[in-house]
Amino acid sequence: MSATTARQGAQSRAFGPGAMKLDLPMRPCLVLTRPRPAAEDFAQQARAAGWRGEILIAPLMEIAVHPPSQEPLKQAAVLIFTSQHGVDSFARATQARHWPVWTVGPRTAAAARRAGFSDIAQASGGDAVSLLAELEAAAVSGPFLHLHGAHLACDLSAHLRARGLQAAGCVVYDQHPVALQPEHRARIEQGGDLVLSCFSPRSSRLLRAQIEGLNLSRAKLHMVAISSAAASELRELPLIHSQIATRPDAGGVLDALACLQAALEPTEKPS
Repeated sequence: MSATTARQGAQSRAFGPGAMKLDLPMRPCLVLTRPRPAAEDFAQQARAAGWRGEILIAPLMEIAVHPPSQEPLKQAAVLIFTSQHGVDSFARATQARHWPVWTVGPRTAAAARRAGFSDIAQASGGDAVSLLAELEAAAVSGPFLHLHGAHLACDLSAHLRARGLQAAGCVVYDQHPVALQPEHRARIEQGGDLVLSCFSPRSSRLLRAQIEGLNLSRAKLHMVAISSAAASELRELPLIHSQIATRPDAGGVLDALACLQAALEPTEKPS
C-alpha cells in the first residue's frame, strides 16, 4: 500500500459514515428567558452586534394584556409608560392619542411612536430614577397615569404622590411564569459556556428556581445583567464571569455581552 493510499484510508476512517465524531469545543451559548417577542428581538440585536455563539430562546414568562378602562384615562393629563407591553395594551383600549407621554427608555419611546403618540419625552438615564428626576425638573404637574405591569420594580405613582403630585397606577398587562421546556433543560444540562441573561429581578428569580434543580456539572455559568438588582438574584450560582450593564437598557446589555464575549473568545473580536 502506498503512502497516499494509506492517508486516504485514514481519512475515510476518520470522516466516513461510521466515523467517530471529533469532540470540538462548543461556542458559548446565550440563554434568553424574556417573553418570546422580546427575546427574539434581542437575539437579532446580539447577532448584529457581533455575537457568534449559540442562542437559546427559553422564555420563562408570557404576556397577558389587560387594556385599561376609560375611567382612569379620563382623569389623566400625562401618561407614563415603562414598558412597550404597557403601550401595546393601552393601544387596544382607545384610538385617542392626545396625551403627552413620558417613557423610561428608547424601546418604550419607539413603541409609543409606533402607537401614534406625537408628544413623547424619554428619560435620558433609561430607568425609573432618572424618569422621576426629569419629571420633577420639567415641572410637569399631571395628573399622571402610570400604565404598568402587575409586578412593579418601582411604584412611580407612589413616588409622585409623595412629592405632592396627583398620580395613579393602572395594571395593563401581566407576565405569567412558564416552565422551561424539556429541550431547554436538556441544552442547559449539556453544558459548555452558558451566558445567563438577566433583564429583571423577577425573571432572574424564575431562572434560578428552574435551573437549580438541573444537573449543572458540565456547565460553565456566566451572567450578563441589566442592573445590579437583576444580577443579585443569580449571585448564589457558581458563576465564572459576571458583567453588569453600565446603563439599564438593551444597548447597555449588548455592551456588557461584548465584554463577556471578549473574555470567552479572546481570539475572536466581535464585528
